Amino acid sequence: MANGLFGRHMLKQHSQLMLTLMVLADAAAIACAWLLSYWIRFTFLPAEKGVPDLVQSFLPLLPLVVVAHLVIFARVRLYRPRRSSGLFAETRDILKAFATAVVCVVLIDYAMPASSKISRQFLLTYAVVGAMLFGVFRLLVRGGLRTFRRHGWNRRRAAIVGSGRAAQRLLRVLRRNAWTGFDVAYLVDDPPRRRRESSSASGGAASHSATTAGRPESPAPPDGAAGSEGGDQASHPPFETVSGLPVRGPLSDLRAIVESDPVDAIFVALPRRSVHRTSEVLESLSTCMADLRLVPEVSGAYHMRPDVSELDGVPILSLRQSPLWGWNAVAKRGFDLVVGSICLMLAAIPMLVIAALIRLSSPGPALYRQRRMGMDGVEFEMLKFRTMRQDAEAGGAVWSRKADNRRTAIGSFLRRTSLDELPNLFNVLRGEMSLVGPRPERPEFVRQFRGDIEHYMLRHKIKAGMTGFAQVRGLRGDTSLRKRIRHDLHYIRNWSLWLDVRIFFRTLFGVWFSRHES
Repeated sequence: MANGLFGRHMLKQHSQLMLTLMVLADAAAIACAWLLSYWIRFTFLPAEKGVPDLVQSFLPLLPLVVVAHLVIFARVRLYRPRRSSGLFAETRDILKAFATAVVCVVLIDYAMPASSKISRQFLLTYAVVGAMLFGVFRLLVRGGLRTFRRHGWNRRRAAIVGSGRAAQRLLRVLRRNAWTGFDVAYLVDDPPRRRRESSSASGGAASHSATTAGRPESPAPPDGAAGSEGGDQASHPPFETVSGLPVRGPLSDLRAIVESDPVDAIFVALPRRSVHRTSEVLESLSTCMADLRLVPEVSGAYHMRPDVSELDGVPILSLRQSPLWGWNAVAKRGFDLVVGSICLMLAAIPMLVIAALIRLSSPGPALYRQRRMGMDGVEFEMLKFRTMRQDAEAGGAVWSRKADNRRTAIGSFLRRTSLDELPNLFNVLRGEMSLVGPRPERPEFVRQFRGDIEHYMLRHKIKAGMTGFAQVRGLRGDTSLRKRIRHDLHYIRNWSLWLDVRIFFRTLFGVWFSRHES
């Protein structure tokens, strides 16, 4: 016990040392960016009023600038531990913090007397050069820390409360992402029989089997997994193992288990059937000094790109966050406008020829307008080339089939080559659709499918597309609707602009330039 507390004390001292070094390094980086911006501004850019003296005009302001930056960085929590955050989120926070600091520098300069003011060209140079330099510096520091953690430096012992699917998934994630620096020592849960009794008593679903094939009932803890700090663990022997780690229990002895074998972080990852015990677990850990993290078990089928936010101190978990927000929405819309305009210009003459052939081959308009459901359930009129007779749906909406006798002669060709969808480009430019996304469906069919197919409506959390992940995987026309939905949801969960680019070019060379029935 004493050895464990001593180890934790040393780790805390190590963390404080790392924080101090990070603050000092940030101050040095800001000073370097300030001086480098002065050199770039007055060496490579014309100075009509002459070059101001560095010592008299710029250096006196530097300490105030550094302090302002550090205060803002601390206020936006740039110095908090970031073992579980990705590089993208970290880069975004760094740039936002530096932009706020630059605004503060502008306000400081505005408050200074006229004789001490600095030029706007210098402030603009500092905003660009400083953001790039500081961002690269911070990423190099974080990258170095993650490299050290992968090689066994600056690591933290952790325990997981729970041994079900949520806990096992968390364990796999922590092992796969070694840069987080967490070494799970053991898990804590009730024995299998008690878990089953608790599940039956609470009216939950039948619990999963706690002992997998080949698991010993009372294994010895693996080397380095537990017992490395010499606590009194004989009273809490493991009753099973999960992925080579001992599972101790019961949960009612959680406080004693953690006190006898201290850790630096505890992840509470109870299954849904045991969620009623979360308060009990948190209460038993109220006197524990380890960092405490709650990992709720939410089936992947129920969420889309989950996001955690905080409102006046209340944590909020968003389960259905669309990927199209902020810069993501700007990037996708820019891609649609640029590439969509180019495609429309290239397809203009073929579209005129197709329209003329449709008018000559059968009576009726060349374009067909049809109500479809897009992002967030908003309906719009989708434009297509007409491929069927005018009276094809006189009796109501009917699902299109292979070898549909309602199609015109040229309509079958347009369907096979997907040329009937070229007018969708007008919907893309109007913002009703995107080049890439789940294919939009008719409201009549949506009302039917939403009750028959589980999680069908989640596909409307992103803008509908001319082509999509399901289409480039061969799921077009009269194919399995459930498989198409699974591919659509996979696309939304893993969306990126690069994924859109790949799907777009796969569509050009794999769909439009090939023959298929739809």
